[in-house]
Amino acid sequence: MNAFMINTAGGRFYIRPDSAERFTVDVNGEEVVMEKDDDGYVRAPGATGAGHRLNMGLLNMIADEIYVHTA
Repeated sequence: MNAFMINTAGGRFYIRPDSAERFTVDVNGEEVVMEKDDDGYVRAPGATGAGHRLNMGLLNMIADEIYVHTA
């Protein structure tokens, strides 16, 4: 799968699929890895790999758009 772009109320984000189940998103300079859960929905983590907290509302909007684009 190729990289794609999504638009949300929070901005424009480029999504890089690492696999069919895992996606990397650059959110405000932080790389966030989102994964599909057992039900197939994309879930956002509460923190980045560096331990920084991000806005969960924004992460959930991004996760919803990824789910719609890959469903």
